[in-house]
Amino acid sequence: MICSRGHEIKEAGDGSSFEGGSNNGGETSVRFTPKIDELEILLEAYFVQIDGTLNKLSTLREYVDDTEDYINIMLDEKQNQLLQMGIVLSTGALVVSCAIAVTGVFGINIHVPLYKTANMAVFWQATGGIVGGSAANFIVAMLCYRRSGILQ
Repeated sequence: MICSRGHEIKEAGDGSSFEGGSNNGGETSVRFTPKIDELEILLEAYFVQIDGTLNKLSTLREYVDDTEDYINIMLDEKQNQLLQMGIVLSTGALVVSCAIAVTGVFGINIHVPLYKTANMAVFWQATGGIVGGSAANFIVAMLCYRRSGILQ
């Protein structure tokens, strides 16, 4: 505050002082002089708070990064499982295609003495051979995949 006689007036609790002085023509000027010690203590308290907040944020960032890495690992594992399932299904489709090709050869209209028998056992033997051969091919393919490390 400004005093008409140029005296220093202190306000309660702000840690600063106003000094009044006279200027040319009787006007009063005000000069602000802060208390340096109190400012340093206040700034140090703020610095401690900011440093604590920065440490908390750094810890939180590390936690978020670790969580992100864990999620990426889990996603990679699921992707690998899907790729392995795709390999198994593709191999199964290849084996079934081979069985269909053998069946197609038997379906061609050619003269084979096998077709002239009236015994149904020959049909079931051929069907069993095709199915058994396909299953054996599938098992051999799966064993080769496991041995080479493609499948777990």
